[in-house]
Amino acid sequence: MEEEYRILENSVKDFNSKYLDNIVLKIEKEGIPEQVRKAMLEQGFLGMVQLLDGNKVMDKKALSIIIEVLSTSSPSVAMEVFLTNVLFHKLADEQSINEVSQGIKRGTVAFAELMSGYDNENELHMESEKLIGTKKYVLNSDADLIIASATDGNLYIIKSGFKEIETHRKLGFRGLKFGKVEFNTKDYVKIGTKEDLVKAYEEAHPFITALAIGIAEGSLMKAIEYSKVRSAFGNLLKDFQPIAFPISMQYNELSMLKNSLYLALSNESETADILFLKMKSIELAKEITKNSIQVHGGYGYIEDYGVEKFYRDIMSLSVLLYNEEEEKKKLASKLYETEAGYI
Repeated sequence: MEEEYRILENSVKDFNSKYLDNIVLKIEKEGIPEQVRKAMLEQGFLGMVQLLDGNKVMDKKALSIIIEVLSTSSPSVAMEVFLTNVLFHKLADEQSINEVSQGIKRGTVAFAELMSGYDNENELHMESEKLIGTKKYVLNSDADLIIASATDGNLYIIKSGFKEIETHRKLGFRGLKFGKVEFNTKDYVKIGTKEDLVKAYEEAHPFITALAIGIAEGSLMKAIEYSKVRSAFGNLLKDFQPIAFPISMQYNELSMLKNSLYLALSNESETADILFLKMKSIELAKEITKNSIQVHGGYGYIEDYGVEKFYRDIMSLSVLLYNEEEEKKKLASKLYETEAGYI
């Protein structure tokens, strides 16, 4: 990794130590504190997209590093950075980007319709020049600005005239609110079509990969540290082959995935390669987080140990931002150069 990115990586680790590591459980229970959000703004974590000559410019490798390292401490904080930079700023108008980047407002994107099996009952629609309806499963449902698609196929940024009417206690990313939002408003701006939302999701694959790698890394480090100090039958856990061997294999496999991601970003690899990295990182993260809980035994299920949240978060990520069947079809069709894997 180039020196400038190594410096960035270390600065984000310092941010974790200073602002996150001691309050990760509080974030899970109460949400991201305002002082943490303020620090995120000061560090520029919520304003990675720059507007230059009317174009949106982003250092993808830098943002991936930020998301990955934040995920090792608090995947919820990393998800906030992901939502803001990768989806909201990608789609929003200039005024909204500036408001969110400066901390004046918070923004989110309602993207649940991209998930498999989405229920579109009472979906957002246009009626007498008003956007009326609901959006289910909105992550950051208490945001001030919401980007959402309507039944007319257009994409809108909605600036007022909506309210959260239902809040869910979700599986993962508990530092962010997750609920149902009701709309009845004329305060909106058309910013594109639903195809733009789909495109933004497809371009988000490397950052989803970074999220998964960070979650896996945070979980694995806890398993390694615990196995160094916890004893059983007169020996440290690290001395037992069924514990040490899987952990060491997972550590090296994760390192290879991480290196592949940053190499792919540097070389601007093909979309199929990035998609495969995303799929592989999510599956490996599931395996690592599950094993880390098992290494901790019964303690792994206790919130205070900070291990179980990684498993919950990766399972939640795989529901929110991973359509496994459709994405495997894309890889198969790329290989065969025609539609494949549909039976």
